[in-house]
Amino acid sequence: MPPVAETVSQTNLGWLGGTIGFNLRIAQEASVRTYLRSVADTGTLQWRFAILALVHENPGMTQAALGKAIKRDTSSLTPALDDLCERGLVTRVRRENDRRSYELRLTARGRSTMEQMKVKVQAHEEELDQLITKDQRARLIAILRQITTGLSDE
Repeated sequence: MPPVAETVSQTNLGWLGGTIGFNLRIAQEASVRTYLRSVADTGTLQWRFAILALVHENPGMTQAALGKAIKRDTSSLTPALDDLCERGLVTRVRRENDRRSYELRLTARGRSTMEQMKVKVQAHEEELDQLITKDQRARLIAILRQITTGLSDE
C-alpha cells in the first residue's frame, strides 16, 4: 500500500489545484490561522473587526449600509452586531429621519478596542507582506475586488 500523503504539497491536487475557488479558500484559511494567532487575546473574529473598523470610519452608518459594505445579509449581521453591542463596543441609535433604521457608532471602549486590534491586524498584514511584493499585493487586491464585483448580486 502506498504511503499516505502528509501535506497538500505532497498531494496531487489534479484539476482542483488550478481552480480559483480552491486556492482562494486555502489562502483564506491560512490567513485566518495567522490572524487568529495575532489577535488571540482579544476574542474578536476577523469580520467583527471589519465591522468595528467600518463603523469607526463611517460613524452613523446604517446596519443596511454596513451589510452592503461587507456583503452580509441582515440575518448574519444582526447576531454579530448584538454581540458587539452587548460587549459595549457599538451602539445602535434610531435615526431621527427614519425610525425604522439605526445609526451605528463605536463607544469609547469600541474605539479603544478597534485601535488595539488595528495594531495586531497591521502586524498580521506585515506578515503577509513578507510573502509578496508591494506590486503583487496591489495586483492581488485589485483582482480580488474584480472577482467580488463580478460575482456581486448588485
